[in-house]
Amino acid sequence: MRIIYEPRGRAAEYAPLAVSLYRGCSHGCTYCFAPDVIHADREKFLQATPRKNAIPMLQADAKELADNGDQREILMSFTTDPYQPVERQYKLTQTAIGILINHGLNFTILTKAGIPSLVDLERLKEVPGLFRYGTTLTLNREEERRVWEPAAAPTIDRCKALRIMHEHGIRTWVSLEPLIDPEQSLFLICATAPYVDEYRLGTLNHVGEQPTDECLVEYVNKAYTLLKMYGKKAIFKKDLQPYLKAAGVQQ
Repeated sequence: MRIIYEPRGRAAEYAPLAVSLYRGCSHGCTYCFAPDVIHADREKFLQATPRKNAIPMLQADAKELADNGDQREILMSFTTDPYQPVERQYKLTQTAIGILINHGLNFTILTKAGIPSLVDLERLKEVPGLFRYGTTLTLNREEERRVWEPAAAPTIDRCKALRIMHEHGIRTWVSLEPLIDPEQSLFLICATAPYVDEYRLGTLNHVGEQPTDECLVEYVNKAYTLLKMYGKKAIFKKDLQPYLKAAGVQQ
């Protein structure tokens, strides 16, 4: 494959396949690991640009996957956001969605763009069986969120986008990662449960004060209890598995 790839390590816990149509991300999240992964200067990384020949490569990969009957889910994106502000100009994500739909491939989006990510809703609501919509939620206190995610959409806007997608029959999911404040993470579960189908929980917080082991045991215990009460599908990533065991929880 040329642009669609098989993620490794922690990224592989989210999807078996992935594609990044842009290089860089303008959200400026302080915890972002992507510049290190792709060996990019952080300042330069903030200037998102289209990947060269992204659409022709995607066309070829999509055809290959479809011809082989490969129905593994494709995630957009791990190392960027598919709804960068420059998407309004280049429309790579919009074009890619059409290609994936035309080839009958399963795909999902993970974005922090909020309302602008609804631009393709009319097309997406026609294929609820092929598509899932996801967003990252970290903090519900806006003044704190702006420190960690200065140019990403406010949490309330991301939640509104989730709710609208859900109302149109689209499966929704939330990445509760990185874990910055366990209490705010638990609050977000309660706040979004009416319109979110699945939650993925992890730690991956290598910036700032780290939660203690005791705090993480308490967090996974409370999160598991809440998600079970709401009847939600939940995936606790490998980083949290030891704390689940310590809390006496079997996923």
